[in-house]
Amino acid sequence: MKRFKQIIFLVLIASFGLANEGFVQFKGTVYNESNAVLNGALVQVTQNAFLFNAFTANQQGEYKINLSVDGEYDVTISKPGYVQKRYFVSTKGIPSEKIGGLPVYTADVVLMNFYEGVDYSLFEQPINKYGYNSGNNNMDYDEKYLKEMREAMREVKKAEREAIKLAREKELANRKLNQQSKVGYIAQRKATATPVKTEVQQPVEHKIESNTTALITKTSPSAKVAALLAKYPQGITEESIEGQNVQIIQRVVVKDQQAWVYQKKTFNWGGVACFRDNTPVTLGIFEQETSVDYNATITIK
Repeated sequence: MKRFKQIIFLVLIASFGLANEGFVQFKGTVYNESNAVLNGALVQVTQNAFLFNAFTANQQGEYKINLSVDGEYDVTISKPGYVQKRYFVSTKGIPSEKIGGLPVYTADVVLMNFYEGVDYSLFEQPINKYGYNSGNNNMDYDEKYLKEMREAMREVKKAEREAIKLAREKELANRKLNQQSKVGYIAQRKATATPVKTEVQQPVEHKIESNTTALITKTSPSAKVAALLAKYPQGITEESIEGQNVQIIQRVVVKDQQAWVYQKKTFNWGGVACFRDNTPVTLGIFEQETSVDYNATITIK
């Protein structure tokens, strides 16, 4: 059987040895998706939104934390170029006579590569949740919660595959364009219009006849904005989108020749994340900038 570290979820197992009295001890190793060790990952432990502990994993990618009993903790593990992972631990409800008898728990973490254009807001939530189970005197994970997260992560991996495909297609297109330029298939010419003296009252078509394409490109909206302007009316258009374990409210704001796409994502487990053109924004900004006070009309689809 392949080791548990080969999957992209956090898995909890008990190790030999006992945790220090008064603490529940977790340890683990940080890997990438190829099962190679990642050293120097940042490990942060917060309690009630306050930083409880922070350090980096060692050269072997290993980390170890002691969590005081009767507390709730978020453990976040991150490294530049990778998507951060979090897990939640509650040490509440452990009987005093059991504290010194709990084993050391292992929670290995696999960090995913970060790809531009992929929505990783899912990972603002814990990947797994652990708590004390009095029935077996052990730390157990929330099986239902983990199942929901697995389903949601399948959608993220699907979006990643699409982003990788598009990136490869773009790279191939750029290579082909560069190759053609080198062998002379594409004529080279400047993209700057010839300056015209202001005192000469020439017709517009005479000013741009030698470089019409360059000037139109500068004044026309982008292809994405042009598509939104063609599809949506002036003002706000609100749409409801059903996703996998997520409800999305999308508002398209059109003002004159500009357009923006806002989304508010409400996950089944209670998390909320907002975006403007795929850039994270606060809920307050989402509501303010998509309100009728800011725009003339609103359309519900």
